[in-house]
Amino acid sequence: MADFKFNFSSEDSDEERDASPPGSRLEISCESSIVRKAKEILIQSNLSAYLPSDVEEIPISGGNLCIKHVSDSNVEENLKDRQDVSGHDILTAAENGTDLIPLVYEGGLKIWECSIDLVEYLLESRMNFHGKLVMEIGCGAGLPGIYALLQGAEVHFQDYNDDVIEYVTIPNVLANLAQQQKQCQSETSSFDLLETARKCCRFFSGDWGSVVDFINPGQVKEMMYDVILTSETIYALESHVKLYNVIKRHLKERNGIAYVAAKTHYFGVGGGTRSFEKLVKMDGVFDVSVRKVYTDGVQREILCMKYL
Repeated sequence: MADFKFNFSSEDSDEERDASPPGSRLEISCESSIVRKAKEILIQSNLSAYLPSDVEEIPISGGNLCIKHVSDSNVEENLKDRQDVSGHDILTAAENGTDLIPLVYEGGLKIWECSIDLVEYLLESRMNFHGKLVMEIGCGAGLPGIYALLQGAEVHFQDYNDDVIEYVTIPNVLANLAQQQKQCQSETSSFDLLETARKCCRFFSGDWGSVVDFINPGQVKEMMYDVILTSETIYALESHVKLYNVIKRHLKERNGIAYVAAKTHYFGVGGGTRSFEKLVKMDGVFDVSVRKVYTDGVQREILCMKYL
């Protein structure tokens, strides 16, 4: 796995490190190889390849909201129908009976509980997404991003795996957009649905170390995000710096806000909200605070990051 470090010189004492002014920006680097190059995945014109034949409804806040999610069996069947199935990461994980294969498959098919926590928090806080530019990092099924999309945001979804974007995220986005159009009683064609999705969404895959310089290489202010969402992405200490750098590079200055939903501690892998919070505070760029704590089952939290 990748190693990360803070770029303090070897001569710095602990006192000197602690004395760094709160607003100073420490140079944070990640010493690791790029495993998967970043790329943008475009929605193809053949929508029948994306629209799921079998969907589940994920209830939010006791059923006040339901988000559609393509069933696991539907995804696996679609992958098996492809001739080049040997390279598909989701099938590899399914065959091995696991939700996670480090550096191969990062669990994008499963609905993780913190993603539901984050949607519920956004719903409860009545956050206004209309006209906002939003990115969901490590999106998987994309529930938080889909919620923002349905509330009027333009949303960019990112996941480690191409398979997850093509066979989970995009089908979920299209299924929920189609449901919203149906509820609005607007008669729309497949072409209209496609155009809406292309206008309101973009999809990226790849390692965060590659993504950080790919989405907005020129750091154009107009392409910075108003809101960044991420859930269940800080389970491994090795990934903290990469994730933090993506947020830091892409969040709009001053008014940008990021939400990180995660377990307080991930047993066996060392990550969690305290370790990530420590990293954020050490850099001195963002204020980070706990907005909500969930104590049912394994303790979970919603962290909020804002510029100092």
